[in-house]
Amino acid sequence: MTSVTRTADQTLFSQFWNASTAVFYWNRIALFLLGKEHHTTLQENALIFAAVNVAMADAAIACWEAKYYYVAWRPVTAIRLADTDGNPATIADPSWVPLLNTPPHPEYPSGHSTVSAAAATVLAHYFGKNSSFMVDSDVMTGVVRSFPSFSAALTEIVNARVFAGIHFRTACNDGQATGTAVGEYVLQHAFRRAEREEGEDED
Repeated sequence: MTSVTRTADQTLFSQFWNASTAVFYWNRIALFLLGKEHHTTLQENALIFAAVNVAMADAAIACWEAKYYYVAWRPVTAIRLADTDGNPATIADPSWVPLLNTPPHPEYPSGHSTVSAAAATVLAHYFGKNSSFMVDSDVMTGVVRSFPSFSAALTEIVNARVFAGIHFRTACNDGQATGTAVGEYVLQHAFRRAEREEGEDED
């Protein structure tokens, strides 16, 4: 779908972040970072992947619980039916269509933003928030996105969902806040070293 305001790159990255799941992308990012001159052990690698994926799973649970609590309209509904929302300041546009197909579940909050923020929070803890990385797609072969930091990637993901026409920005920003909180909780409470009983030998 063409646009008079969306750039070619905005269209590309909107399609890119929708081509695969957030779980796929963030596991690819973790794999890239582990191979980028980080001399981690097999045990450390397993810990990082476990923490990232637990955080993403918990973030998805929090997100979908919120989706069906708020049951918010997607843009395709809100824009086309704006004359029925009780707000005289909104004007309906029955011909409006999004760039991407609208997902079949409520809009608020953004699942991709929530899950991505949780993963980014965990990876930033292990590699540093200003780590640079690249990520490719298993669907859009040959397309690679590069970022100087986790925050830059998260900003692009928010924009991708908005430019795609499937989310309002509030849903993405609030989703990121939720995902960040989930990631921080996982780091503080999960995978902590168990205290050994007195006299127990260390492996």
